[in-house]
Amino acid sequence: MFDLNDCICFITNTASKKIIDEFNNRLENSGTTRVQWMALYFIGEKDGIIQKELSQKMNVQESSIARLMDRMEKENLCYRIRDVKDRRITRVRLTPLGETMREELLPFGQSFHNEATQNISQEELSIFKEVLNKMVRNLAKNN
Repeated sequence: MFDLNDCICFITNTASKKIIDEFNNRLENSGTTRVQWMALYFIGEKDGIIQKELSQKMNVQESSIARLMDRMEKENLCYRIRDVKDRRITRVRLTPLGETMREELLPFGQSFHNEATQNISQEELSIFKEVLNKMVRNLAKNN
């Protein structure tokens, strides 16, 4: 008989929610949110990232990214510019304040990762990632 407690969807959702909630709680004192933290990371990783690509990397709707960019522009963390060759494309760059905030928060992300993965070997982490990726690919085949 089906047992929800053994269902991979329930298990991963529960674990993900707990990890995300803890990360959000710890970010509260920094003046940013988990979503802004992720955006700062990806924008800084690829200067001039296309807004659509940012939404794909963050796994959120383009309309949500547009609203996030509006807020981050108001907070002087980033700015958007139209692509010189294709005006339909919007690129995003960090402001000096955004760059500073990103640099201050990167160690926070590493520290959180280290704490969450303590007592877990690199081999176990690799297997974990591999299994999750296989599940995602299995489900993608069925769509």
